[in-house]
Amino acid sequence: MSVYPPTPTMSMMHGGAERKRAKRPPNIGSQELNLQENEMLFQLIGPDAVSLTAAVVQLLKSDRGAWRVELPHGVLSLVKDYTQRAYFLRIYDILDERILWDFRLYKAFKPHSFQQCRKLLAFEQMENGEDGVVIGLNFFSENETADFKVHLDRRLVQERKSSAPARPVVPVVMSSG
Repeated sequence: MSVYPPTPTMSMMHGGAERKRAKRPPNIGSQELNLQENEMLFQLIGPDAVSLTAAVVQLLKSDRGAWRVELPHGVLSLVKDYTQRAYFLRIYDILDERILWDFRLYKAFKPHSFQQCRKLLAFEQMENGEDGVVIGLNFFSENETADFKVHLDRRLVQERKSSAPARPVVPVVMSSG
C-alpha cells in the first residue's frame, strides 16, 4: 500500500471524463475513378488525413489573361490533414504514387464558379506576400465540379461559425419589488 496519493491522469486534468475523439469521416473518392483507383488515392493520402471529396482535373494558371495548362491531368482531393490541422487541395498522380500539386487553404478561401463554364473553379494563389496567381481547376465532370464547390462552401461556412466572436452574456437583473 502506497502512502502517496494516486497520480492524476490526463483525463482528470482536463475536466474528469475522458474526451472522445470525434469520429473521422470516411474517405470520398472520385465518381470518375473505379474502386481500385480510389483505393490507390486513399493510400497516397495516408492514415492521418481524409479525402472529403475528389475529382479528375486539369490544373490551369492564368498567363496574361489566358489559361495555360500547368498539369494535364490528375486526381484532385480536398484533404483534411489531421497532423497539420489544416485543409489542402492536393492533386495526385495515382499511377506514379506522388503528389503533383499541394495547396493549403487560406482563411476565407472561396473559389469562383462560372455560369458559362460549369467545369471550372478559379481562385487566387498568394505567393510570397505578392499579388497572387489565378489558378483554375478544370474538372472532367460537371457533377464533380458542383460537388467540390459544395464542399468548399460548406468548409467556409464552418470556418465562419468557429471564428465568429462569442456573444457577450448580458446579466439579467431581477427586481424583487
